[in-house]
Amino acid sequence: MHSRGVLMGVLLPRTLALLPIFSSVKAGFLPQAAGFQTIRPLPELRGGGTRNFGVSSVAMASAPTAVSCSWLASNLDKVKVLDASWYMATQERSPGVKLDAAAEFAARRIPGALFFDFDGTIKDAASDLPHMMPSPEHFSQCVGKLGISNSHHVIVYDGLGVWSSPRGWYMFKAMGHHQVSILDGGFPAWEKLGLPIETEPKTVDTVAEKAAEYVAAPLPKSNLLDLPAVEANIKSRQYQLVDARPGPRFLGEAPEPRPIESGHIQGSLSVPWSAVVKDGFLKTPDEIREVMEKASVDLTKPVAITCGSGVSACIVGAALELVGVPAEKTPLFDGAYTEWKLAGKPSIKGRVDAPASKL
Repeated sequence: MHSRGVLMGVLLPRTLALLPIFSSVKAGFLPQAAGFQTIRPLPELRGGGTRNFGVSSVAMASAPTAVSCSWLASNLDKVKVLDASWYMATQERSPGVKLDAAAEFAARRIPGALFFDFDGTIKDAASDLPHMMPSPEHFSQCVGKLGISNSHHVIVYDGLGVWSSPRGWYMFKAMGHHQVSILDGGFPAWEKLGLPIETEPKTVDTVAEKAAEYVAAPLPKSNLLDLPAVEANIKSRQYQLVDARPGPRFLGEAPEPRPIESGHIQGSLSVPWSAVVKDGFLKTPDEIREVMEKASVDLTKPVAITCGSGVSACIVGAALELVGVPAEKTPLFDGAYTEWKLAGKPSIKGRVDAPASKL
């Protein structure tokens, strides 16, 4: 308690000292000054909710899909911040240096943040598949320990900009928590702005000093597609199944990171997660619409999302929400392509089964 008080006593004055800078970035513009890197113009609140910049999103019926670092710095005392970083074994910070979510969180984080461990603890431990959605009861228990109640506005971020944080965002949405937003640009953007960074000892197992009561109110089970539903969709075409994996894996031209055959589920469409992200930020709605049009995704018809293991699909889910397709109406195939292949289902190579795509 004492060390935290001392730390915030140091950080808050620093944050207040940055307020003149924040006044010049009301629309997300950053000054070109020493110690700052120019970041492309972005609004402070993006998608979802009521875009009333004069009212805290804490009071909104539904929070925006994404918020800027400058907005978070000005509202840090009104929200709960979670680091939802997770990395694939093949991802590196620099050549030869593997990304390590636990070590990075232990060393440096946004002030007050706790770790949202969807790969280790906040998952279905009974499943052999990676980071599957937990039961509402287990989710409630874990989130309550993080000091989060049903009324809190939750901000999720990760160490690559926009990579794994949308998975945390989607999990809250699936559990009926609409007051959740992604930090656009993530920790890299926060750091580039010179905003306060907490370094006091913490681990991914650190919980809140005081637990909160949390009761998940999950969306209908149809919001999470299981294997039979995806198989049935091949014939029914109830949903346009959008696959967020990189194009070469979708086409069967590059290997999967897991020991399964690459390719894709029959009839699915390819929208690589990297196509809706630019420099660690979600692209603009106009850019996202262009991506979807090129991929033959009709935004007026139902869409479902998938990927390799249920993480990058949520990036595309966030992008879809920015163009008017809410997460609550975008089912996720949680077991994703990994479950499909482990069940012995067939893969399609190339694009012989899908509309032409220019991606």
